[in-house]
Amino acid sequence: MKLSWAQQLEENVARMTHSVSAPRLIVSAFALVAILSALGTPGRFFHSFKELFLRPSARFQPHRILGITFLVQYVCEVYLYLFDYASFLKSPLVWSVPLNGLLQSINAARTFTFLPKKEDAGYAAVADKSVLSYHTVVENSFYAMQLLFACCYLHHDIRPMIRKCVVIEPLLVFLVFWMRHLWPASRFGASLAKSKRSDENRVKLIASAYAVRSFYIFAKHFVGHFPLYLAFLNRINHEDQRLLYGVQVLSAYACTVSIFIHTLKFKGHIGPVTAMVAYDIIIPGFLFLYYNMFAVIRRNGDVAFLTGIGLLLNLTGKPLNLPSIHPRLPVNLPYHLWQAAMLMLFYSGYLGNESVGQRWHSFWH
Repeated sequence: MKLSWAQQLEENVARMTHSVSAPRLIVSAFALVAILSALGTPGRFFHSFKELFLRPSARFQPHRILGITFLVQYVCEVYLYLFDYASFLKSPLVWSVPLNGLLQSINAARTFTFLPKKEDAGYAAVADKSVLSYHTVVENSFYAMQLLFACCYLHHDIRPMIRKCVVIEPLLVFLVFWMRHLWPASRFGASLAKSKRSDENRVKLIASAYAVRSFYIFAKHFVGHFPLYLAFLNRINHEDQRLLYGVQVLSAYACTVSIFIHTLKFKGHIGPVTAMVAYDIIIPGFLFLYYNMFAVIRRNGDVAFLTGIGLLLNLTGKPLNLPSIHPRLPVNLPYHLWQAAMLMLFYSGYLGNESVGQRWHSFWH
């Protein structure tokens, strides 16, 4: 007997619930739930949708088209990832969702030039009275670029094509933050000191700002670098890849949907606390995924250890205050030097992978 779509969905959920890998995957549903709940009650959903996407405006229309295209794709991506991973892996959504996010961030940088250029980020997780900084809008394209590369690099069919580009792999796996100065930067210190907060939400927003700050440091190394290191070393099996793509699905939420959340708050469709919670929900989501990735981390303890050293060196920037010695010295010089050392270590073949000579020979002969 042919099952209805609702019965098929129920069977899929039951199958996942009894699956060993279910706890690793179910957190991705946070993204779908947050998008739907962020637009408010069912009565406000259509009003919010109309105000956000259907109001005529020549200036903002391209951004709105990219926005609705992203959300439709993202909902499809979350559904396929949860219920039909094989189709997800074969679909263009693997790269089209982060590409859409990158195009949207570039369009936003060209559209919202009227926003104040300030170090205080002003986003929903740290303030309820501040205006979003133009620096935050522009720097979002840097993280969107990272996400697009990670989604492509983790794919077993796309990674060989990236490796043939020769320069792209070492630059974006190891040295991507050497380019960070090309984008403006908002500062967590400025966000803590200068963001405008209402008295009723001050404590919650300051706690949220510290949580986001701590998470960012972790994410830079163990969400950004660590999965790419494993892919570089060809240490990713099918189950690892599935779990790491869960990280990328949540990263798309963190990178693109988070800006959308601020728009909802700015337009008055959701309140400041709702916006803060909708943003901060990614933190337990990522931590849950990495809790379930403990076996992957343990199996790749050497890479995790090296990644951890990079994290610690990243924390030495402000205490050392190297620009005070010479203004042209980067703040995070120890971290940048460590990444250069990592590049040489990984390409040497010392960690059990092919050396750079062997790799390039296998590609071109």
